[in-house]
Amino acid sequence: MNRTTVAVLVITLLAAPAAWAQQRIGFVNMRTIFDQYSAKKEAEAVFEREMQELNDQVKAKEERIKALADSIESMRYVASEERIREKQRALESLQQEYLDFMREAESRASQRNEELTGPIEQAILTAAEEIGKKENFDLILDSGAGIVVYSKPEFDLTDRVLQKLEEMRSATTE
Repeated sequence: MNRTTVAVLVITLLAAPAAWAQQRIGFVNMRTIFDQYSAKKEAEAVFEREMQELNDQVKAKEERIKALADSIESMRYVASEERIREKQRALESLQQEYLDFMREAESRASQRNEELTGPIEQAILTAAEEIGKKENFDLILDSGAGIVVYSKPEFDLTDRVLQKLEEMRSATTE
């Protein structure tokens, strides 16, 4: 939910004082939940492992480029101009291949990150929604987005949502 939508909801609630008195409002810190959720830590480990493989490929390509550049430099005074130009074209080709690979790798990394974190974000929303429905909350805000400026600590559902997530997760792994 974006800030504008939340602001409209809050203004609407403030405009109806009688309804406001009957509202149950809570908040969560989505960033805190996301950072502390065990599934996120596992997804992060998977992502880092996969990115290490990409980094290894990047280093190998960089080493090939450096080796070819060094080769060109060392043969400057002993090889023909045509041979040097041929090597330089090969170097340019390798450099372009490297740039293309980097763009592709960045795109794949972003997509993979979304694949790993999307279900986690959805699980957080589902857990918050379940708590909201079960405990008759009318509105649950995200304090991590800067929407909640002040609230009594008893309205903070962050730990309860995190606990619910872990329970849901352990129920699916059993």
